[in-house]
Amino acid sequence: MGIPSPQTPEIGRSTFDVFSDPHAMAQSMSGLDRNAPGPRPVKDGAADFHGVFARAMLGDVGIGVGRFGQGESQRAELSDAHTFMFATEPGLIRRLSGRSLHGNRIIHFRPHAETVATSPRGMAWAFGILLLPGDILERHAPALAGVDLARPLRSDRLFQIPDDAMSRLIALMKDTARIARDKPWIIEAKEPARGLAGTVIDALLLGLGRGLLRHDRGAPDRHRQIAARFEQALDERPEEMLSLAAICAAVGAPARTLNLACLEFLGQSAVSYARGRRLDLVRLTLLSSDPATTQVTSVAMQFGFWELGRFAGAYRERFGERPSDTLRRGR
Repeated sequence: MGIPSPQTPEIGRSTFDVFSDPHAMAQSMSGLDRNAPGPRPVKDGAADFHGVFARAMLGDVGIGVGRFGQGESQRAELSDAHTFMFATEPGLIRRLSGRSLHGNRIIHFRPHAETVATSPRGMAWAFGILLLPGDILERHAPALAGVDLARPLRSDRLFQIPDDAMSRLIALMKDTARIARDKPWIIEAKEPARGLAGTVIDALLLGLGRGLLRHDRGAPDRHRQIAARFEQALDERPEEMLSLAAICAAVGAPARTLNLACLEFLGQSAVSYARGRRLDLVRLTLLSSDPATTQVTSVAMQFGFWELGRFAGAYRERFGERPSDTLRRGR
C-alpha cells in the first residue's frame, strides 16, 4: 500500500506503511479515530525521519502499532473513545502531558483529552494504541478488570501491570501488525476480526485488573490548568504576551512552572508557543487585508515583532513562504 496523502487519509480497515514524512505518519495514525483531529507534529521532523505504522479497525475497536526512529513531538486531541497507550520495546520513554510512559506502564487517557507527547532527544519510540468505545468498557471492564473504567475521568490514569500480562499484550499487538502487513484479508473478515478484537481486549483488561493504579501528586492537573490559563491569555490579548515576564504575570505562575506546563501540554516553551501564535495572527491578518493599503511591517509590529529580519525568517520557516507572498494572496 502507498503512503496516504495528507489531504486524503486512508480509511480502510487495515494499513501497514513505512514513512519518511512525520506528517504523513500522523495522518495515518489519525485514521484510528475518525471523530478526532488526530496527532500532528509539534514542529518539522528530522530530515532522516523513519517511521512504521500498522492500523487495524476491528469493528468499533481500533488498534495501532508503530515506531519512530527518533521520537517525534506530537500534539493530539482525542474524542470520547477510551484510548490506551503503552511502549512495545524495553528501555524507551515517552512523556505524555506530564506523565512518563515506559516499561510495563499503560496510560488510559480521559475522553476529549488534549495531550502532548515528547521523547528524550535522539531516542526512538515504539508503541501500541488501543481505542475502545465506552459501551465495550461498560460491558467488560467490571468483570475482567474489576473496576469501572468507563466512568467519567477527571484526569488520565496510569497503570503498572505485571510482566507476563504486559508481554502477552505486546505479543498480541505485534501479531495484529503482522496480520495487517501480511494477511489483511483476516481483518476484512467479520468473524476473525471479532475474535482478534476480543482476544486483545481480554489481554488489556485482565492486565489492568492485575495491575496497580499509579497516583501522581497532582502536578499534571495543576500544569494543565496553567497551560489553559496561558492559552486563554493568548486568545484575549496576544499583543501583550511579548516576554516571559509578561506571560508569567498574566498567568500567575513562576517561569519554571510555566515552562514545565507548556512543555508538557503544548510541546514548546511559553515564549516559543506565544511567538508561534502571534505569527499565526500575522498570517490571518495578511490573508484578510488589501495588498494595496497594507504593509507587512505594520502588521508585524502590530503583533509585537520589532526585529523584522528575524520575523521574516521565522515566518518563512513556519509557513513556507514570505509574508509579502501571503499578503499578495490576500483578499
